[in-house]
This record gives sequence, C-alpha cells and structure tokens, in this order.
Amino acid sequence: MKFQISRATDTDLSLMQRLFYQTVTSYGSLIFTKDEIKIYSRLATNKEYWHKKFREDFIYNAKLNGEIIGSFCMDKKGNIEYIFVHMNYHGQGIAKAMFRTIEEVARQQNIDTLTTQISILTKGFFQKHGFEMIKNSVKVVGGEEVVTYTAVRHLKN
Repeated sequence: MKFQISRATDTDLSLMQRLFYQTVTSYGSLIFTKDEIKIYSRLATNKEYWHKKFREDFIYNAKLNGEIIGSFCMDKKGNIEYIFVHMNYHGQGIAKAMFRTIEEVARQQNIDTLTTQISILTKGFFQKHGFEMIKNSVKVVGGEEVVTYTAVRHLKN
C-alpha cells in the first residue's frame, strides 16, 4: 500500500472533518465520555477551529488515492493532540509512519520533548515508541472506569 504523508491544507478540510467525526463517534465511545464525544463531534464540523489549527499547529495527513486515512496534530510545544488511523487501515504501518513524521517535524522545530494524553488502548503503541508514562487518572465512561495516561518522550538530536 502506497500512502503519502503531507501537511494538511485547506483543501483537506472536508475529508479531515469527516474522518475526525467518524473516529470520534465510532472509536471514541471506548475512551471518551458522552459529553466529550459531543464536544469533539462539534469540533469536527467547526471550520473556523480547523482553519486556526492549520495556521497554528502541525497537522499532517496520511493519504491513499486522495482519501485521508490517518491524521495527527502536534502543537508548537510538542504536545501531540491526536494521532489516528481510519479503522479500515489499522495494523498497516500508517501510525508508525506518521509517528516518524512527528519526530521529524519536532526536530525541525527544535522541539526536544513530546507529550500526549493516551488511554490504555494506545498505551502499548506509545511505549513501543519510547514514551514514558508519567501520570495517570481515572474517569468513568459509559459506567466503566477508563484509565488515561500522560506520556512523555525526550527526543535525541
């Protein structure tokens, strides 16, 4: 499978909004509260929010045949806001390739520490990529406790 990763542009907006919305509403029930799903669903459709993110942060998309199959957002301080891959493309190396791009962008911007908020579902992926879990919290999602982590990775230049 030959996909490309590139910085998001305004022409990506509608495809990104759809992928973000689908991810939040289908996968989000495993890690977000109902209120968080509502908030993130609204953000998915907020064009002003995305235009601001495009200007201020580093948003990159993985594309295959013109479709966005993965995306990540990292702010200028090295906080990874999200990294996700369309559910039909899990396990095909897309997240790994996007993570390499995150590291490359961070180094180009002289960011030496990456941080992110993750759940138990993504903990293994981030540990495999050298992140340390420094803090955790527990919240209730759908009547079940969900543990979240703050993960940190120091980049070597």
